[in-house]
Amino acid sequence: MRKPFVYQKKSLGQVFLKEEWPCLKMTELLKEESIDHVLEIGPGAGVLTKHLVKAGFHVTAVEKDTRFFELLLSMKEEMTKSSQGSVEFVNSDILKFDLKTWLESKRGNVAICGNIPYNISTPILRSVLPLLGRVKYISFLVQFEFAARVAAAVNTEDYGSLSVFTQLRSNPKLEFMVKNTCFSPVPKVHSAVLSLRHLATMESPSVLEKTEIVTRQAFTQRRKMMSNAISNFIKPETNISDLGFPLTARAETISPKMWVHLAKVLFPD
Repeated sequence: MRKPFVYQKKSLGQVFLKEEWPCLKMTELLKEESIDHVLEIGPGAGVLTKHLVKAGFHVTAVEKDTRFFELLLSMKEEMTKSSQGSVEFVNSDILKFDLKTWLESKRGNVAICGNIPYNISTPILRSVLPLLGRVKYISFLVQFEFAARVAAAVNTEDYGSLSVFTQLRSNPKLEFMVKNTCFSPVPKVHSAVLSLRHLATMESPSVLEKTEIVTRQAFTQRRKMMSNAISNFIKPETNISDLGFPLTARAETISPKMWVHLAKVLFPD
């Protein structure tokens, strides 16, 4: 039986893969991590989902769009036929989905993956990063410029507050690029697969929160010297020599670890 055609909604930032190879490569990366359970965000028409199930993963696919959710339900039997894997479809907004409860119900190695719309890439990243540790591996197909910002090295044009935020909580890696012609409708920009792994050591939540406050302020004025960019945080009792860098420096020249050091100096309590 021919599957019904479902048009993408621009309001949801829906752009779907029409090529198989990125899904195969993402699946292979998950297999290398010895993953048992996969939470897939925004499966759409199930291009990636079918490969995950075929590979033997136990998949929970969270789809916000009711039209695609119903389409996926009609494909479930075909996907699971002659496969050791399984799939459960959930009609929900991933930003409202109870990830913690889902994780508590799983045993073994867990991963989160998906083809992520650009307009919610940052909120999704912020929601899943605190779960790294319980989640062994995260693999997102995102717009290339977003992946480049997340994985950017210090002293580069793409390096910013998002880079610092992510790299203080995970080890990000830009795995491979996916050209825009692999999608339908064809977007104006290319995409990339971004992986995130747990850091062995991480600062306390309170220190990370203070670091984020400083970095977000500083990078809104990234062309200014730090003397101006962080002037709101410098108190009369602050020992400038403890900062670890000259106040003539600019935000993009300061490493994630140095941002942590700076936050501790500015907020000693």
